[in-house]
Amino acid sequence: MADINIVRDQLPGVTDTVYLNTGTCGPLPLVAYEAMREEMSHDLTKARIDSDHFPSLGRKRNEVREAVASYVGAVPSEIAVTSSTTDGMYVAILGYRWQAGDELLMSNIEHPGGMVPSFLVKRRFGVRVKVVDIGLGGGDPADVVAAFERAITPRTRMIVISHVSYTTGAKLPLKELVTMAHAHDVLVVADAAQSYGPVALDLHDIGVDAYAGSGQKWMCGPDGTGMLYVRADRVGDFEQTFVAGGTTMGTLDYFGGSYAPALGSARFDTAGRNTILTAGQAAATRWISSELGKDWVSTRVQEMAGLAYDELSRLKGVTMVTPKEAVAGLIAFNVDGISGPDLSARLAGEHGVTIRYVTKYINNPEAARVSLHYFNTPEDLGALTEGIQSIQGTL
Repeated sequence: MADINIVRDQLPGVTDTVYLNTGTCGPLPLVAYEAMREEMSHDLTKARIDSDHFPSLGRKRNEVREAVASYVGAVPSEIAVTSSTTDGMYVAILGYRWQAGDELLMSNIEHPGGMVPSFLVKRRFGVRVKVVDIGLGGGDPADVVAAFERAITPRTRMIVISHVSYTTGAKLPLKELVTMAHAHDVLVVADAAQSYGPVALDLHDIGVDAYAGSGQKWMCGPDGTGMLYVRADRVGDFEQTFVAGGTTMGTLDYFGGSYAPALGSARFDTAGRNTILTAGQAAATRWISSELGKDWVSTRVQEMAGLAYDELSRLKGVTMVTPKEAVAGLIAFNVDGISGPDLSARLAGEHGVTIRYVTKYINNPEAARVSLHYFNTPEDLGALTEGIQSIQGTL
């Protein structure tokens, strides 16, 4: 079991504010900063321009693959190095061989990172995008699965779904959705922006076809980093959208107009040429995976999120948006008499508490949102609730 005080000492940013916004950007650990600083110093030497420069890019990307695979229950050859969750969603959604009239299903609580590439294939290929209303994502998980199954037709090719909704904070029954979808020969592409990090993952057990996550959120890496998992036996179902150095076998058939993609998910890399970011991502991921451990992290997140939910729900004038039965690390709520943006601004300016807010999408309510991660403490939650009560006293 990790010592929370030692853990927090590795995250200088959390000493400057009560930080409850990891769902947007996680605090950078010292090990990642040191790795990035070392790599930046390395760039001042001849090593940046010598014959090992390009081979070193591949080695550093492979370090990321190994660290990510260890955390998510995969093998390195199933991991692509990207610059964001949205990068991975574009690769998977646009990479499918769509035909006019095909159908794509998504929920009503999706992030634009999944929605926009879905809308793009509608515009580009004549795909029909159908929105499945699952409310706030709570209730009986079987009802969520059944809602999607009722929407499937013989033309349905893909389900695009967030593992954890960024608006409502609900953790959706991804494994059950995948099992149902595969029974209908439908692929599942999951947005993992709010689940890669706080949720203990075994992607082989879940069976999802593609799973796109961010490096800078719950994994506390630098901005401009991410990952895409593509299950080994599904790699051939997705075509490359971006082809560059390292994503091919290195040969081009000029007259035949063809090339050989790299083996495995490395063909889907969209990032990794910025060695400073890559070094930071690898170091942060290894630290969380090896030093803290995903089981400790996920348990700590559940404990803190449960405590935060209980503390907030006890406050007068506070309405919870996140379904309690589906809590992961995000909790959305509203305070009577003040908007989410105003509450966020006042908590930061007057009480040193950093949260964020989410805006309305389709039928989701606007809300304030807090993110609970492994480094948060009961004292952080006390500062949050005391700040809310103090602001309420001025309304």
